[in-house]
Order: sequence, then structure tokens, then C-alpha cells
Amino acid sequence: MSVLRPFPGLLIKPEWADRVTTGPYDAYSPAERVAIIADNPYSFLYVTRSREDLPLEQRDDIGNLLTSCAEAMQRLHDAEAYRCYDELSLFLYRMTIDGHQQTGIMGLVPVTEDDDRRILRHEAVRPGRTDLLARHLVEVGSSSSPVSLTYRSDSALEKEVQRLCGSEPDLVSTSGGVDQEVWVVSGSVAQNLADLVGDRTLYVTDGHHRLAAAATARELFDGAGGPLDWTQVVLFPDSEMLVLPFHRRIHDRQERTAQQLFADLETIGTLTPKENAEQARPEHGQVGIFINGSWFCMDLPAAHGVLAVDQLDVSRLQHGVLNPVYDIEDPGNDPSIDYLPEPVGLFALETRCLDDNATGFVMHPTSVAELMAVADAGERMPPKSSYFEPKPQSGVFIRCLDREPGWEAPYG
Repeated sequence: MSVLRPFPGLLIKPEWADRVTTGPYDAYSPAERVAIIADNPYSFLYVTRSREDLPLEQRDDIGNLLTSCAEAMQRLHDAEAYRCYDELSLFLYRMTIDGHQQTGIMGLVPVTEDDDRRILRHEAVRPGRTDLLARHLVEVGSSSSPVSLTYRSDSALEKEVQRLCGSEPDLVSTSGGVDQEVWVVSGSVAQNLADLVGDRTLYVTDGHHRLAAAATARELFDGAGGPLDWTQVVLFPDSEMLVLPFHRRIHDRQERTAQQLFADLETIGTLTPKENAEQARPEHGQVGIFINGSWFCMDLPAAHGVLAVDQLDVSRLQHGVLNPVYDIEDPGNDPSIDYLPEPVGLFALETRCLDDNATGFVMHPTSVAELMAVADAGERMPPKSSYFEPKPQSGVFIRCLDREPGWEAPYG
């Protein structure tokens, strides 16, 4: 039996795509989101609003927030911005950015618990975030941003995907700098594609909180309807995944001088001077370091254990450098560390470090093979171990729970 199944989805109409679709919600700061929606009541950012988008005095009123999200979704339905596919369908979703191209299959997979071996995770989640996402799913009654999954490449499956993408696409659009093409497949063609996916193991690459929220929604609203047993995903072959690093910026709680920090870091390993940021980009097993306007490169300490996760560069940095030198034990919650994804750029890392006297650490990207090894072992990576690009855009697809059999909204 296949882990993937088609659904009666909605696809943005080409003439509405530029007005509605956006990059992922967390790709923008609150100020940027406010600017985007100021003159556009149809931006999908209205549907995905969160507490941080509200004035301070309104942030505890979750009910009113979710009502406004539902009203924004209804506004798009009333404007007939989407084409509805009543027949069960899968959606082939191709994204191209800066010469990199990847094609995924969008559909539904079963909602699974953390220990279910059909869909393997590699990151931990924050419960408060998943609770809000679960309420949003049920009270708005729809989802748009799919969980991104990968699988070990399969020639037969990829050959069929490429064959189906040989026809005219149902949507061609650009949003957030990403070129997008969508093909809709239904009936026996969709079923054959699902059969080719089969019951293979899937790995989460982006969307751990959305996946956990789907499980929370099923638990909180038990008996609300069959659709809560499934969640919206897009499957990409591992051979097409583009993995970028998250870089680190560290504030020194001890307020040491640059010379003192340099000396303390040198007790860990030799800092080799580099002329600029690009020269300081590390190979596997190294880290680039920016201190007080100067760039260096250093070999990372050996792994502190034998687990798959211990071998990662991010783990070797955490256990061998950040913990002993900066006393950072919990990198997910320590306020002295923050993260910059590679697309933000090393110039931004330099600038921000100079602005507040922080130290920058430039990482080599974690590979998909390393991610799969950690997930296969049931282990969890340190926070911000990988950044996948491009990310599916918001508002391109809609899954409406009330279009699927067995749905009974908990709130009438």
C-alpha cells in the first residue's frame, strides 16, 4: 500500500498568483509582513498570521487571531482566486532558483507519531508552536504550506515524474524569486504515481512543527473527521535537494576582548588567517570564524561520541567549541546565540557581528546523507543544522478539510 494518496485540492489561478502567493511565512520579519499586506488584502500572509504580527495588547487573544485568519481564507474563496479539482489529484511541483531545479509530488500522507518509522524526523519541536499550528489547521479548516519530505532516489519513479512534466503545466508563476510550475494528475495516472511511491521511508527536510501540529490536531480534536488522519506534503528525491548551512553568531557573556577570545579559541585549535569571508568558507570538518573584523579558519575538534549525530560539523562545533569556550549548553534556547541562513549572506554576518561585537561561525552544509543517517538512527540534530532551498511557496495550493469525506468541524 502506498504511503501517499491524492486529494481534491485547489490551485491558484495564474491571474491571481502574483497577488496572493508569498514566500514561506518565516522568511519575513514582522515589519516586512506588515509592509507586504498593507495594500493587499489578498496576500496569503493574512491567512498565516501569527501572534507576533499583532499589537502587544492583542497577542493573547488567539481566538480573534484565528478568526481573522479564517476570514482571510474566505476572502480568497469569495474572490474565486483558486481553481478547484473535485477529482482526487496529485500535484507535480517544480521549483527553480539560481539554476537549481527540483520537482516534487504533492499529496497526503498519514499523520504519524514521532516514533513512527514511515516518516523519520531529525529535529525536535517546541510544543507551544505546534499547539497554535494545530488550532490554525482546524479552525481555519485548510492548509497551504506542505511539509517537505525526501526519499532515496528511484529511477522508475523519477522517470514517470519527468514524463508527466512533459505536458503543458497547469500553472507557471514566480513568487519570492522562485520560478514555479505545476502539473495536476488525476484518476488512474495519479494512482499509478502513488503506487510507484509505495511504502518507502520518507524523511522530513522542512516542516517538523507542521508535522507535529497535524498529530496534535488529531489528538485535540479526536473524532472530528477522517481528514485529520492525513497531512499535506511534497516529496522530493534526495538527489535534487539543495542543502545550505545555518551560520552562528555568538555574543560573549563574559565580555572578553577579541584578544582573549582568540586565545581561548586557540586552546581548541589553530586559527589560520584568511583574507576575506569567501576564503574562510570551511570544508567538511572545519569552521570559518569572524572576530573583530578578521577572518580565520579552524579544524573542528574530533567528535565527542560515536553516534551518527556526533559526527556532524554542527555537533562538533557545539560540543567542542561553543560549550567549552562560550558555556552554551542549550543552543536552541540560549539567548547568546542566533542563526543566519546561508541566503542572508556572509556580508550580513560580518555587519551584524561588527554592530554588536559578536563572533561569527561559518558552517559547511550538512548533507542529505548525513541527515538521513541521523534520522535512521532515531537521533536528533542540534537546532538549525540544515537549511533547504528553495522552499514551497505559501498560497499556491490549498487543502480544504471540508472537501474531504468524514469532515465535521469541531466548531460547527
